[in-house]
Amino acid sequence: MKTSYIVIGVIVVVLLFIFFWIRESINEKKGMDSADKQAIRDIVNKLVPDAGEYMAAYAYWELKNWGGGGRSITTTTRYWYYAVAFKPGTIYVIPLSYSGSAVSHGDPICLNKENLGMVNAKAGESWASFYDLERKEIVSLAVAYYNTRSDKYHPVNIQQKEEQQAFAAFVRDFMAEVNSYRQVTVTGKPLQPLG
Repeated sequence: MKTSYIVIGVIVVVLLFIFFWIRESINEKKGMDSADKQAIRDIVNKLVPDAGEYMAAYAYWELKNWGGGGRSITTTTRYWYYAVAFKPGTIYVIPLSYSGSAVSHGDPICLNKENLGMVNAKAGESWASFYDLERKEIVSLAVAYYNTRSDKYHPVNIQQKEEQQAFAAFVRDFMAEVNSYRQVTVTGKPLQPLG
């Protein structure tokens, strides 16, 4: 009797693994040249001057906050979505919002060494935080290779390996350019730019 429960349990676990693996494989293939990826490029083409000179990518930021007191702890996670267009010396950040599969956008923000106080990032990684001249955070974002639509908080199927690698190289060089220009040294730790 116990053996049959163990066998049934193993079969259920294997079937669930196969289901999720197949679903992720389908989402990954859809994301290579997806409508979501094209929507990002279309937004960049519409809003960024000389858009053809820029690499376009989907970016996001996720921030968890813990709170509560006594015996209860609450977690709140906030999400932000962006289209980014970058080339040496300049990045445009375009806020996005999703309602189901429909995407809308805000106004682009152009960032360069003249209007930034510092950039915090870690060399080799594809995230960055950008700060104004008073060193207040403007925006933080990350460009991930693997983005699959799994729930309302992960609204796109976009695979962007080339874009992620290009963004990591861009951030490394851009951070060095801005921080050298402003004579500031950053920690490379998220949410803690200065030591």
